[in-house]
Amino acid sequence: MSEPHIQQATLTVAEQLTEVYQSAYQENRRLGLPNEAESASERKVADLIRQKTVYIAKKGGDVIGGVCLEETDSDRVELSRLAVHENWKGKGVGRQLLDYVEEQVRHCGYDTIWLITPEEHPYLPEMYRQRGYKDAETVSQENYDFEFLVMEKAIR
Repeated sequence: MSEPHIQQATLTVAEQLTEVYQSAYQENRRLGLPNEAESASERKVADLIRQKTVYIAKKGGDVIGGVCLEETDSDRVELSRLAVHENWKGKGVGRQLLDYVEEQVRHCGYDTIWLITPEEHPYLPEMYRQRGYKDAETVSQENYDFEFLVMEKAIR
């Protein structure tokens, strides 16, 4: 099986990326860890593409995954909205997206990449730890009744 192609998102993929977010984040709802991304609208995804750096994984003409990056400091970038369509989970798409964005962050000269993930998620915190992310702190977020883990990784 050939690897997905990863590229920066444009507004032309907003509808497909919306479907990816809705599909991917349903799992969190089933786990009792809902996320606003599961009900993302095409308009909100288009705004995301306009405001942040968004990368997508494509297979054929289909968008099958996505991830966002946003500079939060002159030497730090936040990773958010990592998502893989339900039909493609477990096939390495998330790993490939992370490999790609970490290389982009390194290439652009940032020192640190950080993210927030539900602390009680059954596999995400450990997946990030295996990739070299370290637990930085536990935080609460408005409108959520569970804790989040802030994790960061030195890129340089």
